[in-house]
Amino acid sequence: RRTPRKAREWIDENIREGNFPEEVKENIRGFESVESLMEWALRGGEDAGGGRGTIDVIYVATPPGAHLQVIRQIVSSIQNIRGDGENADGHPIQAVYVEKPVGRCAWETRAIIDELSQRPGMEDIVFYPAYVSRAHERTQVLRNLLGKDKVCGDCVTSVEYVMKGSGFARGLDGEGLPWRLNAELSGGGLIMDMGCHVLDRIDYLFGPIVDVQSTVSRKGASIGGSSEEYPLVEDYVSMNATIGPSDWSVIPSEGANVQCVWDFVPPEDRSKKNERDEFVIRGPKGSLRMGGMGAGLPIEFLDADGNVVKVIEFDPPKHSAQPLIQAVTNELRGVEKTSKDGSYELHRSPARADNAIRASKVLDAILNSYYGGRHDEFWSRSESWPGLKE
Repeated sequence: RRTPRKAREWIDENIREGNFPEEVKENIRGFESVESLMEWALRGGEDAGGGRGTIDVIYVATPPGAHLQVIRQIVSSIQNIRGDGENADGHPIQAVYVEKPVGRCAWETRAIIDELSQRPGMEDIVFYPAYVSRAHERTQVLRNLLGKDKVCGDCVTSVEYVMKGSGFARGLDGEGLPWRLNAELSGGGLIMDMGCHVLDRIDYLFGPIVDVQSTVSRKGASIGGSSEEYPLVEDYVSMNATIGPSDWSVIPSEGANVQCVWDFVPPEDRSKKNERDEFVIRGPKGSLRMGGMGAGLPIEFLDADGNVVKVIEFDPPKHSAQPLIQAVTNELRGVEKTSKDGSYELHRSPARADNAIRASKVLDAILNSYYGGRHDEFWSRSESWPGLKE
């Protein structure tokens, strides 16, 4: 939560609901700024009894527009402690975990990663992007179905995705412009927050997305009301691309066609919901169909004629991010195996810096035409966006 008061309210609410034991309160602290948190973590402060804090990992959970600034504050604090002779023994920070998308565009994503890898004194800090669906049980089962069991055949021929509606995004109904629809905070429209998950999963399963062609528009501005009151960011994206070569694809996929549509245009009748979320993988023997966004949604097997022949059900995790956070924790603690029979718990995070950069590059390729390029601080020059002039 973004303030100490909000953090305390969130903890109290979860204790009441039985999600946390009462004693967890003793380990929760709120800070007014990144600097005050780092001061406590690295040097110790009055509220810490003069002792150093016990922070091992920092989770940057702000909207993307603040990621680079926060990372620079973290790096500056660590470098300062490294330069202090009294604290030459180092610092306790092992890793930094950053929400997705890591940056508002590819150059900013690269800048964030460089801050954590190229700056002196940062060599031993591990960077993790929060591409949580990589660690979901459903994704791991999907890898086995495709690569080991070859339920679609010996290769993948196409991947299709359609999202229509709000994408189940939170925080869209409050007053004012939601941060997810403010390019300065998010880097674009809802595709930045919702679409990056599917794009990254395609990358994880099949290889890099290349040869991107797209149609991007702001269709909703013409549906009732004043277009001046409608968010400036895009609300409709259609993408056509192919899978490029890789050494990590779970099944031969190079040259497979990728077609995706994100239609976030609100219905003319706002009381009616018209949500669609469908992810389809096709091969010579059949296909797999599932929702793209839910960690616990089922996977359907379809034969070559399109008939559903089997359905696999999943129990959703308590929280969508839990499996990836557990994988990060296992990696940092050096856990090599689990005692749970049949568990899909991972012992090394499958989300790394390189896939965060690739996801940002694909998003840039998709959205370049709307924003007139994304090589600069495009969010501050909306008057030059070609997408607003069509």
